[in-house]
Amino acid sequence: MIMGLPLFLLFAVYSVFNTYLSILLSGLGFSPAMIGVLQGIFEVSGFIFPVFVSSRVDKSGRYGQAMVAFAFLMALVLPPLVIFRNFAVTALSLAVFAIGFKGAVPVSDALVSRMLGDNRNDYGRIRVLGSIGFVCMALVLQFTPLVRSDEPVSIAFWIGASAIAFALSVILVPGLLKVWPAHAEEAAPPGEGKADEPQNLAVEPEAPVPVGPPGFDRYRKAMRSFGVSYWIGIALIFLGFLGMVPSQRFLSLYVREYLHLESYAGLWALSAAAEVPFMFLSGWFVKKFGTAKILLFSVVAITVRNLTYAMIPTFGGAVAGQLLHSVCFGLFHPAAILFVAERAPKRYMVVAMTIYTSVAVGISSALGNVLGGFVIQGFGYRTLFFLFSLFPALAVLAFPFLRKRLYRFD
Repeated sequence: MIMGLPLFLLFAVYSVFNTYLSILLSGLGFSPAMIGVLQGIFEVSGFIFPVFVSSRVDKSGRYGQAMVAFAFLMALVLPPLVIFRNFAVTALSLAVFAIGFKGAVPVSDALVSRMLGDNRNDYGRIRVLGSIGFVCMALVLQFTPLVRSDEPVSIAFWIGASAIAFALSVILVPGLLKVWPAHAEEAAPPGEGKADEPQNLAVEPEAPVPVGPPGFDRYRKAMRSFGVSYWIGIALIFLGFLGMVPSQRFLSLYVREYLHLESYAGLWALSAAAEVPFMFLSGWFVKKFGTAKILLFSVVAITVRNLTYAMIPTFGGAVAGQLLHSVCFGLFHPAAILFVAERAPKRYMVVAMTIYTSVAVGISSALGNVLGGFVIQGFGYRTLFFLFSLFPALAVLAFPFLRKRLYRFD
């Protein structure tokens, strides 16, 4: 799969950014509460602006060109982030950075989905290359002096360098700048194939929906074509990702400030390495159990992970929590992607992926960051993990009541 190298490098960007964002903001002089607010602004921008862009990408078929533009945008806004050290400039810089950072993922996911065609269960085998890129970069960060954590300029430089490398990979790998034709009208997708699960396969064929102009009109028409099961799934995925905010956005600060260790890059590498085998085998798990059951299993694991950090506030507890990332993300994310792909018309695939990335991932992370920052400042890290274990637990409790609707493909 020719997307292997770009995915590897895209998630190398994620490795540097996720590991050092909170450390970078702390180095710029911000308190935990303000770090939470700034990360919330980053997430809000990341789920609002890509919505406007992705519909145009869907219609134009210029996935490669969009990824290159997103990468250069990330690199361009980093200098003012570290030069002008005040809240307004930092917030604006993070908001612009988020457009590229958050926009590249749904576009790359949609391109992989188009390349795979009917073999979409193989998504995890391709996406695992991104996890490998994340692991490799995190190990480099942990065991080399490449990034100096006490120098924001050093952190920003390597985030930008990784983004440029990602852009060059898209430009130089043959075939990625190809313009894809618009999707033809297609019938509703088939069921998951589990004979013992209730499904509604005898639905009427979907009426053709005109592509229409880009922007909100296209989103409105796309969302009308998504069935109830799609939106229920998005709600449950939302609660799962909300529960992951402490481990995804505040882990480095937790390790540095509460555990008084400098091993956060190594812990990030451990979590990403743990997800690799599960992501690689995610297609097999989905074929055997179906996406809905995998989502349920994953939100249970997210609940357990938060309780582990809260109840075992040691390096060993952090290691155990990071190992649970294998299920919390290694299975959860591919199952969520496949859930979206199963229940959305293919001509609206980027729209569906952007809603997943923006609503289920973006809004949950925005709310979680703002809430989490104030919880840390007021009550500490253990309270943070206890509180955020409640959100995925709600998804687990709701699942029995929503089970039948989740298995419908209407």
